[in-house]
Amino acid sequence: MFIKITSIYDFISLFALAVNIYFFYQFNPILIIGFILCVFLQDFLKELTVGWYTPIFKRPNGATNCNLFNTGGLVEHKSGFPSGHVAVVSFFMEFLLLQNESKNLYNLLYYNIPTFLVAFARVKKGCHNIIQVIAGYILGYGIANFLYIHEKNINEYLIKEIPYLYQF
Repeated sequence: MFIKITSIYDFISLFALAVNIYFFYQFNPILIIGFILCVFLQDFLKELTVGWYTPIFKRPNGATNCNLFNTGGLVEHKSGFPSGHVAVVSFFMEFLLLQNESKNLYNLLYYNIPTFLVAFARVKKGCHNIIQVIAGYILGYGIANFLYIHEKNINEYLIKEIPYLYQF
């Protein structure tokens, strides 16, 4: 089977897949750049931290089927720092919150519900520990804020260098 769903936590984890599909459906260059940065940086950090201090960086014992499609078998020997699922969802929700330009407590909580649900699901599924999902959140949050601050400059550069991107 292409996507494996054996629990509610697998289903919640698939929200990250839905966000990935949305990025490309919208064809917003900033969202796509943010997605690529999240995926690249979380993968780089996972490769970098293999074998480091195990209580923080190693995936929990028995971690299985932790990739985007909830497949892949046993991965307990690999690093899980940071959570890629949480990083992508955190980036997306924080970027939407920043574009909303109304940072009151209600919106802050409302926009973070999906991120917290995915983080909770990744811990309950046994793919990550609390520190790993917090690191994923911080990674996505940081990328969203960086790209939001520089969105105008990035768009100007892309329009100048790759004008056909904006003809759709």
